[in-house]
Amino acid sequence: MKTVHFVRHGETEENNKGVWQGHSETTLNKKGVEQAKLLAERFQKDSFKVFTSNLLRAKETAKFLSDTYDSRENLREINVGDFAGKSVKETYSNNSEIFTALQDDSYAFPNGETVREFKNRVKSELDYIFDKTEENSTTIVVTHGFFIGTVIGIVMGFNEYPFPIGNIQNTAISTVIKRDSLMQVNKFNDAFHTSNSYIDFPAKEKNNVVTFIRHGQTDSNVGGIWQGHVDNPLNKVGIETANKLKNTFSHYESYLSSPYKRAYETMKIISSLDSVETSNLLTEMNLGEWEGLSTSQIMENYRDSFIDALFINHKTKYGVSGESIFEAGNRIESLLNQLKESHVLLASHGGTIKAGITKLIGPPDDKAASSFTIPNNLGVSCLVYENNKYYLWSYNVGQIGYENFSYNK
Repeated sequence: MKTVHFVRHGETEENNKGVWQGHSETTLNKKGVEQAKLLAERFQKDSFKVFTSNLLRAKETAKFLSDTYDSRENLREINVGDFAGKSVKETYSNNSEIFTALQDDSYAFPNGETVREFKNRVKSELDYIFDKTEENSTTIVVTHGFFIGTVIGIVMGFNEYPFPIGNIQNTAISTVIKRDSLMQVNKFNDAFHTSNSYIDFPAKEKNNVVTFIRHGQTDSNVGGIWQGHVDNPLNKVGIETANKLKNTFSHYESYLSSPYKRAYETMKIISSLDSVETSNLLTEMNLGEWEGLSTSQIMENYRDSFIDALFINHKTKYGVSGESIFEAGNRIESLLNQLKESHVLLASHGGTIKAGITKLIGPPDDKAASSFTIPNNLGVSCLVYENNKYYLWSYNVGQIGYENFSYNK
């Protein structure tokens, strides 16, 4: 497996003012420097290979991550030509003609780059970065918001702009993993290092937000055992790490949990509520004949169906007789259709969260099984509902290291 963290550069004054930068040589402001320092602390100066856009704001960010880095022109932001220095809102956000042209890649920024040229550049650079990343190693790429958003959209299988994702935060981490030829989104828009409040930042900035949190660690997670409908409690680490998030989620109108112990205990801890409403629609996926097995045991006895269900066909049932990603996604959609509150926090399970988010943002069928990895323990994911559509604003936000052991073994 290869891992690549795509990181947006730190804040600039142009970001603050809401104006286009494109290929302009802008620099980090004071806040951007602080964000870059916090980013470096999060990665703990590990010896990752670092690539960066050759624009100054990206290189300034990369310097905090490594003394040596590979500076590449192809990692630049889209060239916005004459829009540089102009208001994004005035030139782009309110221009319906641009949005129509984006859908078939025919839009060209005045004296700048065409959308088709940019998308092809991103695809080419994505392949290059993974080619230069060794097996079982990690690479960091410092680049720009539109570039990262395009990477994530491509990995999820979307072809037409605008993709159903939110605005990427400065120094936010978006992680893509590659197994053989298959790429998956592991994290999206994770700026948790800048402030604990960024664990679910859309809930503080947007209306109509649905936030998912996966339960804390269990002994089965550590042992690499697929637990599904087995009702395991949190282990000591699960309790301790959940307590670190206590009272972080105090701004929701509704708190709802899976009835299984590991999810219910997690929600009680992080919300400080004496009791929490539960719904069977939030239970983990039915794993059928995989229940209680390790990944190696599943691969030994159910290899073809395992690969098909997790990575190829979202309608293939887990464990032969269990539940499919498609079916689990449908029950999450039905649950949200019943809820009327605008801010909802849901404690659930890795497979169900992956399935629910897949269903709600709707990647193409050939990517519906593989768009996302299963989120880590206590990973937080936020969706925003606007204009009768769900947008993904973050996925699997949280401390790097609370890994999903059973999935990765």
